[in-house]
Amino acid sequence: MRDQAFTELCWLLEQPDPRLEPDAIWRGDRMDVYRHLREVGALSLSNDLTAGIVCPDCCGPVIEPNANTDDDRGAFPYRGYCPDCGWIRLRPDQARLWLAHSAKIAGWLASALHLTSRSPPDAVVPDVLWRLGEAEYRRRRLTLFFGRHLVPSAAIVRDELDRQVAPGAEVIITSSDPVALTKTVLGDRLTVPLRAVAHLRKAGLVVENLDAYLTGMVPTVNTRETSLRLLHSKRVALIEGLEHKVPPQLHGLLTVLEEFDGDEVHKRHLAERLGIEPEKFRLADIIKRHRLIFEAFAEADQKGHYWLKPEFATLERR
Repeated sequence: MRDQAFTELCWLLEQPDPRLEPDAIWRGDRMDVYRHLREVGALSLSNDLTAGIVCPDCCGPVIEPNANTDDDRGAFPYRGYCPDCGWIRLRPDQARLWLAHSAKIAGWLASALHLTSRSPPDAVVPDVLWRLGEAEYRRRRLTLFFGRHLVPSAAIVRDELDRQVAPGAEVIITSSDPVALTKTVLGDRLTVPLRAVAHLRKAGLVVENLDAYLTGMVPTVNTRETSLRLLHSKRVALIEGLEHKVPPQLHGLLTVLEEFDGDEVHKRHLAERLGIEPEKFRLADIIKRHRLIFEAFAEADQKGHYWLKPEFATLERR
């Protein structure tokens, strides 16, 4: 039951709106699963009323619940109208939507990883990405995050990660599909499947086997490889298997060219994205002692246009 419940919870976390109708809780074929999620606190009542329910007496449709005006409403603060049975009294759990509370999962993870502090995990991208805290692993300082529904929000999450932590120093534990994430701009980040390292218990989550993912943090480099696959995770470019550090402005320039996927970008747009006044934009000032990196991956013409070489645009967009 625990495994089924955790699988269902991860599925709910990946929905755009992780809420359930009351009838799913009380009448669906997964009642036992949802009962377990309620018992451990993974599902809780939201503040929103459902659009309608099934009558508990005749199983007919009931119109949208509303406030009960009876003097003896007590444990039945809501009511709904059934065409066959008339007005019926409803408990809160029969009238309101149930919610898989993502922030609570983030808090459980932080506790299981011993990252708790006086304040709960910080939602750096609302309802999508939480910063859990920092930990040291093999003399490396790592920042751990929890993320849900990451694929549609990949670009926003990437930009926030760039602001939050040094490249290659983040670990993202997520309910999202790791295969789908490899096809997004988060493909070069270390993402850890929640289902692979966590187990659902009455006190929250227990985390195991995270070390197996951290041990393999540094990608194995092909000794003859030339690519930009480590551009964002380690801020290096691979040229003939050697790692070359990419300075900040050149990193920004190559990032913009990656986004345009081989299309030409005028220097005015590049200057705007890099925060440089257009009249002061000079390629020589950006590449300086790193011309080798620029010439390996990008090209320019005499009219102020720049683009990523086609072979690397294709590689990075696979």
